[in-house]
Amino acid sequence: MNENQHYLFQVNLKGMISLLSEHLYSNPSTFVRELLQNGVDAITAFRTLHEDHEGYLRIYLPDSENAEMIFKDNGIGLKEEEIHKFLAVIGESSKRESFEAKDYIGKFGIGLLSCFVVSNEIIVESRSALSEKAVRWTGKSDGTYQITEIEESRPIGTKVILLPKDEFRHLFEPDVFRRNLEYYGDALPMPVYLHYNENVNWINESGARWLDPNTTKEELLAIGQKTFNTGFLDAFPISTSSGGVKGVAFVSLYKTQFSGKQSHKLYLKRMFMSEDDCHLLPKWAFFIRCIFNADGLDATASRESLVYNDTLKEAKAEISQAIKSYLKTIDMIDPDIYQRLVSTHYLHLKAIAAEDHELLLVFMDDLLFETNKGPKSYRSIRHLEQTIYYTPNVNDFKQIHRIAGSQGILVINAGYTFEEELLKKISQLHPELKIEQISPESLLNTFHSVDVQNSAELVDFENRAAAVLQPLNCSCSLKHFNPVDTPAIYIGAYEDINAKSTQGSSSLNPLEATLGMFTKKTKVIQPMLCFNVDNKLVKSITGIKDPYLFPSIIHILYVQALMLGKYPVSDREMNLFNEALHNLVIMGMENFINL
Repeated sequence: MNENQHYLFQVNLKGMISLLSEHLYSNPSTFVRELLQNGVDAITAFRTLHEDHEGYLRIYLPDSENAEMIFKDNGIGLKEEEIHKFLAVIGESSKRESFEAKDYIGKFGIGLLSCFVVSNEIIVESRSALSEKAVRWTGKSDGTYQITEIEESRPIGTKVILLPKDEFRHLFEPDVFRRNLEYYGDALPMPVYLHYNENVNWINESGARWLDPNTTKEELLAIGQKTFNTGFLDAFPISTSSGGVKGVAFVSLYKTQFSGKQSHKLYLKRMFMSEDDCHLLPKWAFFIRCIFNADGLDATASRESLVYNDTLKEAKAEISQAIKSYLKTIDMIDPDIYQRLVSTHYLHLKAIAAEDHELLLVFMDDLLFETNKGPKSYRSIRHLEQTIYYTPNVNDFKQIHRIAGSQGILVINAGYTFEEELLKKISQLHPELKIEQISPESLLNTFHSVDVQNSAELVDFENRAAAVLQPLNCSCSLKHFNPVDTPAIYIGAYEDINAKSTQGSSSLNPLEATLGMFTKKTKVIQPMLCFNVDNKLVKSITGIKDPYLFPSIIHILYVQALMLGKYPVSDREMNLFNEALHNLVIMGMENFINL
């Protein structure tokens, strides 16, 4: 063994081609994009020699099972030595050495390998603009290739010839191939023609109208409708200095989910790249769909995503600012769109306003909040209420929804992650208003207590009801509250952080005892069923002594209160409910209780 000896890696070309061509790309139709890309780059290179060169791409589809597909461009072409270097060396690209490499789509020298997915052989016939001689390169999926000289005269450009594999012949059907050409090449700056039999179709005749600054908003909205198969509320152009991003942002006409994933159209140098935004849109822009072209960003090797680098981050920051600028000015430009925007996307606007002080000032009064009295704008809330109450979670809001309304209290549902923070920021702008958290237990404290000691019947009722509820780990209480048609409400378990500790500090652990002096003591208050003594039904059952009838009614009121408070009802509780109803039927009490 010679430690100073250096060895070369051994590369299995057949295995490498299989790895790159079958696993690098997400679907077999990617070869269409790669052929388009190579043709576009060849034409771009030719324009460095002849600025006014009019390039084109022509594709001829096979008209029989044994026929070949031909892909032609009138770009700069390749010389024999360039074919050896760029087609036979995996990872080598002619574009990488160019001073204007930023003008080319491909840089990795592996795109042509995608053709091996659909064909066992690739034939490239090319004549360079810098040579009179045309050559033919034949590459095979086993990793071998050969080059021969073409005797007859050829025009400058390149022709790629593929013989489809049987399992992928469907991709070369005219309708399928045309859809793929339109999918990848509808925005390319040079014409793409598809030939089949005697028919010639100009694939990108309409061009990328969304990049034209003279395109009207109505035309942009029509483009958005056609592209995404849905209508939009508004559309506005966006451009960035970093990354050379240009395009259109479309505002969704309908409410969108925070967790939902929107589809977009992202192009790199006018070649379609992805239906993902590739991190160009800020995370909060769920209501935005975009058609963007990036001339100054880099693609990954598969060219199905963008490289997440500093340039992309800067472009993303500019796009974020552009969307915010639109939101800040749309009220002055089109008040109708502003009102529809707020009423449709108020949840997303609140999420943005929670982190952006300027947008908070813009939208604050018009932001809609869910309340127990219906959706209301903050403007109407602050004009009607001196104290604004809110619940920090949806379950609490559901529980006190009806009860708070009957007390004349307006409560905001701030159960979304950003809404409590938003309310706190709003309170800083309006210090004259009180914005306070409310919970079912704090609402319970506003109910009027019942002096049961002056009524032996109420004492007896409370004791017997407590005995029925005790196996359910639930206490009971008697209160006066509205609405009177509600016989009982259920208050779930909660922590009383102001409760005194029921345990003394351990004398065996001085450190624990010392630290305990500075720790808030908490006490878990068990669930409670609160009976409304003003309710007609509750008044009727206080005097019932029957040992079977009374527990059945209490069980029914208990489960009813759970459902009223939107608490989950377990199988055990449903069995109690059904058994109680059965007991009432057996005892001839069908009409005793009106649930």
